[in-house]
Amino acid sequence: MSKRQDPFRQIDDETNIPAPPDIYDNLRMAEPRRRNRHWEKEHNSRKVVYRGVDPKLALRVKKIAGEFEVREGEVARFLLEYALRAYGEGDLDLIPYPNPNRMRMTLFPRDEPSQRANLSFTPRKTRRKKSIGASWRVITTWRNFSPELKEEISDLASEAGLDVPVGELVTALLRYSLTAYELGVLAFDPVEIVSGYQLEARGKS
Repeated sequence: MSKRQDPFRQIDDETNIPAPPDIYDNLRMAEPRRRNRHWEKEHNSRKVVYRGVDPKLALRVKKIAGEFEVREGEVARFLLEYALRAYGEGDLDLIPYPNPNRMRMTLFPRDEPSQRANLSFTPRKTRRKKSIGASWRVITTWRNFSPELKEEISDLASEAGLDVPVGELVTALLRYSLTAYELGVLAFDPVEIVSGYQLEARGKS
């Protein structure tokens, strides 16, 4: 008969006891994944960033987008394309003027004689000099702009075109189209699509 072992007996020699397996050796290391930037690259090419656009007009674009449940960039693109067509057909005049504060021209001349005559005198202590570049701190970003539209606006604002800041050109185009919208000349006709709405022109420019 085999000798029974005492279960309460302490084993002094622990060298023969196998060490438990390390759980970290059995864990699979996650392989580094490369993020697919294809969607971002494709949509960033349709993104525009303009500096100096009238913020009031940008807010009106946002309001219209909310009313018709379309993207802001869709509304902005629709308005700009409408104004550019009107300019090409001769219905919109864009006349640049020399800008005394910059070497470039401007579509919004200031400090005209009639305006200076109406200015009231301000004491030197309370007079504040307005920064020339204050309006250029406003940055407007839209999406869903075709490369052709971006290039057309850039070329028209370039030195070979009107030689005006892009923000001033975009402001003038938006102002024209929004005025036509308020007068009922331009109407939005959203068409339902799978992911939202898009705009189609209705009315004569």
